[in-house]
This record gives sequence, structure tokens and C-alpha cells, in this order.
Amino acid sequence: FEKAYQDELDGKPVDFEQVFKDAFGEQNNMFNNAWGDAMNSTPVSQQPYEMQTDNPYKDNPDAFEIGMEHFKKGELKQAVLAFESVIEEDVTHAEAWRMLGVTHQESDQDRQAIQCLEQAVEQDPYNLDALLGLGVSYVNELDQSRALKNLKAWVNNNPKFQGVQVEQDIYGDGSTDLMHDVMMLMTKVEEFAPNDPHVQQVLGVLFNVSRDYERAVKAFRSALNHRPDDYSLWNKLGATLANSNHSDEALPIYTRALELKPRYARGWLNFGISHSNLGDYKKAIRAYLRALDLNPEATHIWNYLRICLTCLEGYSHLIPEVEAKNLDAFRAAFDF
Repeated sequence: FEKAYQDELDGKPVDFEQVFKDAFGEQNNMFNNAWGDAMNSTPVSQQPYEMQTDNPYKDNPDAFEIGMEHFKKGELKQAVLAFESVIEEDVTHAEAWRMLGVTHQESDQDRQAIQCLEQAVEQDPYNLDALLGLGVSYVNELDQSRALKNLKAWVNNNPKFQGVQVEQDIYGDGSTDLMHDVMMLMTKVEEFAPNDPHVQQVLGVLFNVSRDYERAVKAFRSALNHRPDDYSLWNKLGATLANSNHSDEALPIYTRALELKPRYARGWLNFGISHSNLGDYKKAIRAYLRALDLNPEATHIWNYLRICLTCLEGYSHLIPEVEAKNLDAFRAAFDF
């Protein structure tokens, strides 16, 4: 994109739509190789979480409840501050760690989410929501092995499924065998509780790990039959459809998630990606801007925005504003 943009400035003809397609083709290849690469890097869980300074909720005895209110309203920056205040007062507060992690997930910041959710599980190994959240974030970070280990722990630490076991392969080693182990375990769990929406949600995440998107879609739809107002489930279903090259089907799913929670930064980002996949760059830009408006910390979204601007005729003059991360410069041209 740097070369294409410079060529345009130099007056050379540039087919930005083809550049866009080539870039995403390269991105898909990178994605396919990233599972193994992720395992060679320093685990994000071993990196310390950095608390913000000058917290307005410091020493507030109601900080956790305040954080929950901000979270429900989609006021994520304030929610983060409130939950951090709770933890600074009591580092063993597992639920504050979990909610801080969930808040970062909704802000599309999975690395910070992992750091927090790992702390939640360290304080409370039976925090099932934290274990499932870790599975989801590790999938997003392309860490297949750790995703599977946390999904397995979700079953093993769940009192409903005590005694559910599968035979271990003593000769197996690595994530491929772990995949088989967890898949067999979840098959047993599903037989035990076929209508449990939490089981179906875990299956949906697991099938995303194995890239069996058809079964993942089926699992998430089954979970939604029991939890139709769960915006995060709608988002997971939409993401699964988009990952399986059905962005057109994902759009109404994301729409439903955003109807349930309009201030849902991750939902707006995913909504934009599907519009972009379908070549509707103007709607994609509007969604990206909405996500940035909700969470300015998600600076990676500017890269998505820049790609769309290069593909949309008549808007190249806004590209320098992307470099400057000047959100206000876009308000006149786009309603967000």
C-alpha cells in the first residue's frame, strides 16, 4: 500500500481495488501460517498488565459496581479504570480481573484481555467464564494450543461434567493431539448436555479452532436459541460466517448484535470488515470510524481504514488524516 500510495502521488496509474485484493490475499496466507509462528513468540500471558495512572476511581468502595454500569452502557474506557481501581485495592479479586479482560475483549484488545483473564483464572481456577474467554482470545491471537488447553480446562473444572473423560493417547504430542483430545471430550459433554447453551458456545469456539465453520455456525445458532439476547454470541456467529467467506450472511447477524448493544466496538469493527470484504468501502469506513470513536485505543483499526480509503474514489485526500489519526477530520464526510 505504501508503494501504491506513492505511485498515485507521483501521477502513476494505480488500480487500488487490485492492490486491495492482493494485500488481503497475502494477509490470508500470513493467517494460515500464523498458528505455528505464534507458538515461537513470548507468551502474552507472561507479560505484566500495565495499570493506568491518575485513576479517578481510586479508593472508591463502589468501583466494581460503577465499572459494571459503565460496561453495560458501552463506556469501556471508564469501565477499565473502575475495574483497575478494584484490582489495585485487591489483586485477588478474580471477578474484577475477568471483567477487565472482557472489557478489553470488547475493545478488540485481546492481548490485554489475555493478561487479565489469566489473572482471573490464577485467582479462581474454577472461573468458567474466564476460561472460556481465554479460549476465545487465544483463538483471536492465533494461539491454537493455549486456546485448546483453556477449552479443555473449562470442561475439567466444570462441576456439571465431573467424571466425563476420554482415553488419553499416551503416544500423542502437540496441538494436533490436543485438538483430538478436546474434540472427543466435548463430544462426550454434548451427549451429556445437548441443550446447554454454554456447551454449544464452547463447541462453536472449538470448531473455529479446527476451521470447521459449518459446524461452528450450527453450534452458535443452537446456543442463540437459548440466549437470543446475547450480543457477543451474535458477534461470534457473524465472525464465523465471515471467516467462512459468507460476509453477506454475516451482515444481518452483526446488525442484530449492534441492535442489542449499539456501543459495541468489536461488533462495529467486524461489521466494517464484512462490508469491506463485499467491496462496500464507504459503509466499511463508517463502521471503522464508529469503532474508533468508541475506542480510540484500538489504533490497528486505522490500517483497515486506510485500505478502504485507497479503494474508494474521491477520498484519497483523507489518507494523511489517517496517518495523523485525526478522527474529527472524517466527521464532515462520514456520519458516525
